[in-house]
Amino acid sequence: MPQLAKQDRCTGCMACMNICPKGAITFVDDKEGFLQPKIDQSKCIDCNLCEKTCPEMATQFHWNEEPPAVYAGWNKLDRRISSSGGAFSSIARFVIERGGAVYGATLDDKLNCRHIEVDTVEGLGRIRGSKYIQSSIGLTFKAVKKNLQADRYVLFSGTPCQVSGLLSYLKKDYPKLITMDLVCHGVPSNTLFKKYVEKLENRLEFAENEHVTNYEFRRRDGWGESPSISTTGSNCRKIKGVNGLYMSAFDKSAIFRLSCYACHYAKPNRVGDFSVGDFWGLGHQGVPFKHDMTKGVSLLLVNTEKGRSIMKALDESNFYEQRTLEEASVRNHNLTKVSRMPNNRNEVIEAFMDDEKSLDSIEDMHHLIDKSLKARLSALSDTLGIYDLLKKIHNFIG
Repeated sequence: MPQLAKQDRCTGCMACMNICPKGAITFVDDKEGFLQPKIDQSKCIDCNLCEKTCPEMATQFHWNEEPPAVYAGWNKLDRRISSSGGAFSSIARFVIERGGAVYGATLDDKLNCRHIEVDTVEGLGRIRGSKYIQSSIGLTFKAVKKNLQADRYVLFSGTPCQVSGLLSYLKKDYPKLITMDLVCHGVPSNTLFKKYVEKLENRLEFAENEHVTNYEFRRRDGWGESPSISTTGSNCRKIKGVNGLYMSAFDKSAIFRLSCYACHYAKPNRVGDFSVGDFWGLGHQGVPFKHDMTKGVSLLLVNTEKGRSIMKALDESNFYEQRTLEEASVRNHNLTKVSRMPNNRNEVIEAFMDDEKSLDSIEDMHHLIDKSLKARLSALSDTLGIYDLLKKIHNFIG
């Protein structure tokens, strides 16, 4: 029987499941909620395609050799409905206008994070916005291949390990395939996230028939970090302090998949044609950025000749200014190094997964909330609405 990547190396990209000709591989939750591959021996024919396709087992990580061109900017049409500047929308619109399909992560009303296909501009709303959870790929790679074989444009957006998994599965380049990787810090499990939401509902003393139906990890009407929720009984509202403990744990890298702490992709040589993130710290290093940043600014890395050709073809609804990799790397640490695993990582995950533990007890045990003066001032400025004003003043002076 073939050997799959061990638990501390498997990224959960699901390339093995997609390549298996007999459907012998499924993914099941481990004790921390992370999806791990499992082989049904009664179906396996020992073809070893899973071993040959897995980026980890085959040690084929698909890095681009050339250094990226770095841009700051936005899509003018979608900037107000994106969590940064809408760079994803820039490339997605390019693909859809040519009759193509776009793949990205969505969070459904049951709070399941998974990859889906959309082929209309209206459909992009389902996959816009940050999701700080590992999405389930399912059989998306098979659907991507089918579209490519039908000579359609395809944009696949995901974490670098997911992009690498797709490239390993396809085994060759397709002229109309466009890949976009995220500047990823690490991924928590979907199961842990849902456990957190249950604890949040208990802390907020929800009625029995009231539940969280949507979780916005980042605001989309500006450039900030406060998460918010929508429920069956109320409109969108911000959550802070202990209520937002999930994002506090995320910021401390305390709830990531084990493979994230040995990530092969936290480097300037990326795997996608494009890489996207937030351009944190823009204008603080080197040349000032004399444009309004309050509505969000995307970091867009263009990594391949294919990517450069698309950038030249973008229409006037896009604004991008070239910057430097050094500037981009100052606040986007995972462009140059992996997230460090904290000593209490296992205990934090165990606490979130424990039905008996409340959010208050987790915070009391592990002190995940940043209570530094800088953090408190940042939270206060966000609450009082002066965050955007400070950015405008900085740009004017800069």
